Amino acid sequence: MHVILRNLKFFIFLFFLPINFNIYSHAHMRGTFLSEKEAEKRSLELGCEGIHKNQDKWMPCKNEKELHIYLRK
Repeated sequence: MHVILRNLKFFIFLFFLPINFNIYSHAHMRGTFLSEKEAEKRSLELGCEGIHKNQDKWMPCKNEKELHIYLRK
């Protein structure tokens, strides 16, 4: 019985793992902008302060960690 429960927990973990990655990637896609002005506008909408650059795109909030916190609210 113990082995069955352990395997069941493992399969549940594997089932929800892709869902967590999908939420992360979706949040990231909603937070990138081509212009500083768009990122500033979104920053005000989210309630965070500042913007930052990630490669060639602009993102709201002072850093990416803070952005993800506000996107998940």
